[in-house]
Amino acid sequence: MERRLPGQSEHWLRTTVTAVRELMIKRLEANALDPEARREVEMALEELDVMWEELQGQAALLTRENERYAEFFEFAPDAYLVTDAGGNIREANQAATELFELARERLVGQQLGALVPEDERVSFLTRTLGLLNGSPPKTLAWRGRLQPGDGAAREVEFSVRVIPLKKSGVAGLCWLLRPAKA
Repeated sequence: MERRLPGQSEHWLRTTVTAVRELMIKRLEANALDPEARREVEMALEELDVMWEELQGQAALLTRENERYAEFFEFAPDAYLVTDAGGNIREANQAATELFELARERLVGQQLGALVPEDERVSFLTRTLGLLNGSPPKTLAWRGRLQPGDGAAREVEFSVRVIPLKKSGVAGLCWLLRPAKA
């Protein structure tokens, strides 16, 4: 299945609906249809217009919901990360960039394990691999340390949950990170 950017899907759909509509009108005009067939084609055109309006309404609703989710994720008070199954950071909110003391461009794409002090990395990766391999539980929480940016290591509370694929396996991990309370 070809992936399209948000604006491309709407343009493709609009072009397709317009082409179908124009084809139906040309056939309606070109063929001397009996009155019943003509009425059926006209009704099909009306249904196409109604469906198009409904699709536009649904697209607007989905766009608003997507924006709402993006704002919630970005401005959440705690650090959120999404990593792929390989541990690469795919998404990071503002609180995460502050916690790691890294610009989003430097944070996204990095291995999360590389931001853990070396002496804790094996333990960190063991926990993470256990989640990815389907070992219970699907959610895990612990205290550990991060080595953000060029700063000193700091203690944090890790909470991570598996993002499952619909049929099988793991698509990635969703992380909540909080500075540890003394």
